[in-house]
Amino acid sequence: MSDETDPPFDAIAAAKELDELLGESSTSASRAADDHHIEKLEKEIEELNALVASKEALVRRADQRAQQAHAEIEAATKRLAAASAKELEHRTRKILASFLSVLDDLDRGIAAARKIAESADVVEGLELIRRSVLAQLAGFGVKHAAALGQPFDPRRHEAIALVPVTERSQDGRVIDVMREGYQIGDETLRPAGVAVGKAS
Repeated sequence: MSDETDPPFDAIAAAKELDELLGESSTSASRAADDHHIEKLEKEIEELNALVASKEALVRRADQRAQQAHAEIEAATKRLAAASAKELEHRTRKILASFLSVLDDLDRGIAAARKIAESADVVEGLELIRRSVLAQLAGFGVKHAAALGQPFDPRRHEAIALVPVTERSQDGRVIDVMREGYQIGDETLRPAGVAVGKAS
């Protein structure tokens, strides 16, 4: 038997109250799930940022190593080119210097032929050959370096003899040339073999 003082059971109101309770519970559960999901996403973003920063650092180091390797290759290429150019220049000078003995022989031949009156044509022919050889050498920058009367310079002259002189103006000067000297550009290709005056 029911108590007459109890209000009658309202199923609609009970259902509404149950919905409200369940709604609050699901909202707080939903919020907790959302917070957890946001925290997880933030953590993943931090991990991704750290990974990107690490990869960028690796790329920077690799780029630095590549630049250093490129600079080393460039420097090695320049060194090899310079060494190759120097070697080529050395060989070229050696070849050019070897032709100077031909000029020496021509000079001796011309000097000997001049002593014979009937050999004017021979002298003329030898001088023509000498001029031709000098012209060919000039094409490579070789030129005769005049020494006679010049002050002795050990970079341009090789002292073969000392000649006593009475004039002070001849002291330390080239008195005679036994072997002609030649330059290539501003540098000595072969020093002149000279006799140097020495005041007594």
